[in-house]
Amino acid sequence: TDAPDATKALDLAYSDVLQAFDYFVARVDPAKPIVLAGHSQGSFLLRRPMRDRVAGKPLAGRVIAAYAIGWPISLEHDLPAMGLPACTAPDQAGCVMSWLAVADPAETEMLLRAYARRPGLDGKAVNNSAFLCTNPLNGGQPGLADAKANLGTLVPDAEMQQGELTPGVVPAVCGQDHFLHIGAPW
Repeated sequence: TDAPDATKALDLAYSDVLQAFDYFVARVDPAKPIVLAGHSQGSFLLRRPMRDRVAGKPLAGRVIAAYAIGWPISLEHDLPAMGLPACTAPDQAGCVMSWLAVADPAETEMLLRAYARRPGLDGKAVNNSAFLCTNPLNGGQPGLADAKANLGTLVPDAEMQQGELTPGVVPAVCGQDHFLHIGAPW
């Protein structure tokens, strides 16, 4: 929603995230590298400590990677403020990886509306600006990563109670729409 209470709720959640972030950083060995990760709303919130605690600070040199998965990271309005570049190679460190995986045909309208409702880290409307898509199968290289590159997909049983990690099942490609397309649903 774009109601004012939604923004207040997100700000309250961010205060918890920032407090936990500061607690973690204060207690981890300052010589050790760190990985930051969030998914969906967690990725939405992760953008802010990246801006407030990582960008332009010594801590940026310790971040091996930031995984902001399941929420669009605007290339224009978010990424520059986060203090790390987008990952473009599988062996690159000190970068941001982000993707929003969809099966085809993809129904992305609801997510795009939610994305457009929230401002970017620069305070400006993101509208429908391009967002980061890092293919996790090839570390950000352009083009299709064949299913052979996939080390494992969790394939659930019929009851959705258990699953088996199966290699070579799902391909992936970052589409023109900035979503990570993983082919047709099974």
